[in-house]
Amino acid sequence: MGFEFDFSQVPEDPTKIQDGNGDRVTPGKGMALITAWNEYGGAKGQAHELELEIVAWSNTQDVAKTHKENIFHKDSTGKGFPMKRMTCLAMAAGLFTANDVKAWKAAGSAPEIDMEKLKGRPIMIELIEEADKNDATKKYIRIGNIGLAFYHIKDKRVDAWPKNQNIFNAKAHMVGDWITETKPAASSPPKTEKPAATTAAASTADPFGALG
Repeated sequence: MGFEFDFSQVPEDPTKIQDGNGDRVTPGKGMALITAWNEYGGAKGQAHELELEIVAWSNTQDVAKTHKENIFHKDSTGKGFPMKRMTCLAMAAGLFTANDVKAWKAAGSAPEIDMEKLKGRPIMIELIEEADKNDATKKYIRIGNIGLAFYHIKDKRVDAWPKNQNIFNAKAHMVGDWITETKPAASSPPKTEKPAATTAAASTADPFGALG
């Protein structure tokens, strides 16, 4: 007895079925919108899940596809890698700037950041293909530069990358400006001068309440 094949859900190039049914974003660079942030929502609770919609890409056929990235929260190397990834992401999305980080470090502050505010913000990303460490036949699409390739839309390093100008114009106010040169941390004023107003309270306040 013959079996009827329904190819409606098969990709145009059937050789791509093993590569995620043709729905995976191909390696490249471009602009993405953050559509979801699921805290502890990835890898069975071992990672935070970031969901991105591609809005401009090296391969235009990837526009409108979705990429999900796991950011594991366990620091398995002792080098603070998860927090470095989170910092790159938050700066790219305009939740805070490099100068904010320097000020918080100088004050010994550990601010609480509302990562839900990531949703709806545009960022620039690079995706690469990597083989599974234990099975080279399995390939994964991941954020490049060892997971750090999150960039601000106004970062000069991504000037030549594909952008969706309409989204850039509509969303640029949400991410603010990219800080290209960090200011040195504020030092204590000379004793002969009037002491500057303390900023201790500001260091613990929500620094991006006005960013929307």
